[in-house]
Amino acid sequence: MRALLLHEMSGVHTELKDGLQCLGIDAQIATYGDGWKKYRSDIDLGSATPSLSSHFERLIKQTFFIKQFSDFDVIQLISPNPFYRPISRILEKLIFSREKKLVYVAAGSDAIYRNHVRELNYYPPHEWFENSNETDRLKKMLSPFSAIVPVCWEYKYGMHQAGLNPEDVMPFPINIQKQKFQSLGRSGKIRFFHPLNRDNLNYDFKGTLLIKQAFADLEEKYSDVAEFICAGGMSHEKYNELTDEVDVIVDQAYSYSYGMSAAYGLAKGKIVLSGLEDMVKDCEFYENCPIINIKPSVDDIKGKIEMLLLKINELSSLGEKSRCFAEKYHDHIRVAEKFLKIYTRR
Repeated sequence: MRALLLHEMSGVHTELKDGLQCLGIDAQIATYGDGWKKYRSDIDLGSATPSLSSHFERLIKQTFFIKQFSDFDVIQLISPNPFYRPISRILEKLIFSREKKLVYVAAGSDAIYRNHVRELNYYPPHEWFENSNETDRLKKMLSPFSAIVPVCWEYKYGMHQAGLNPEDVMPFPINIQKQKFQSLGRSGKIRFFHPLNRDNLNYDFKGTLLIKQAFADLEEKYSDVAEFICAGGMSHEKYNELTDEVDVIVDQAYSYSYGMSAAYGLAKGKIVLSGLEDMVKDCEFYENCPIINIKPSVDDIKGKIEMLLLKINELSSLGEKSRCFAEKYHDHIRVAEKFLKIYTRR
């Protein structure tokens, strides 16, 4: 079996590819590279920069790859806009045939998600929200797809609200063995880290402004036992190195469930603060998850951090729970097996 993993989102397809290859699947990734994260790609779709030469490069490369794309048994998307816009509809008609197994991974801010996430009590701010034309286009594009696989509770919720029939929430795949598992507090202080994923904080998807304020309020009070770090704009390799050296990941405050950065934290045996509302725990693996839920409130974030600082002696056991959870639910081969069942299902 040959599987094309089209585009990337925070390492989901990169980790899944490794898992699928362990199962004997010829999996390849086609992507623009996911910006400054610099994930590897087997098929280069061209540069994502807005220059005229980049537009021409995307047009030539994606037209050239039409035949190559047709050689795959499975095509899996992680973006509602997989191709260069001026030729996207032509490429979709040529490549997304019903003869292939087509899978859509709901993992980003597509039109359906943006529309229905506003029905929740809180949600990430967006520069733009629902566009009916985009919503209709996405639903039409998904009509030949055999499966919609959400990787967070919010994406499953949105697809349900749009009248679609998504799979159960799929855990993020992670090669656990590549993630260092170290005891916490080795530096003498508890190191808290918030990973940035946006340059423009007017589009504060994770609640960075709230988390930064919470860090600032606590920094002086706990300077003898804690260190607070916010950093972003780095390659995935650099991000991995930094997260090896911290103890607590404070990831996102506007979410009801958690994302890939939080999952990496679990795999490394870190304590993770992120979204994990009670209402999402109908899903089996969410029910058992050791992530500490935070809300989009400076006081709530500060309270959860202070709770940890008052339990310093218990942090190592909490980190062990994170690692055990990741081994049980996020292991890339186990997750790849779940995807393979979808690929081979009639």
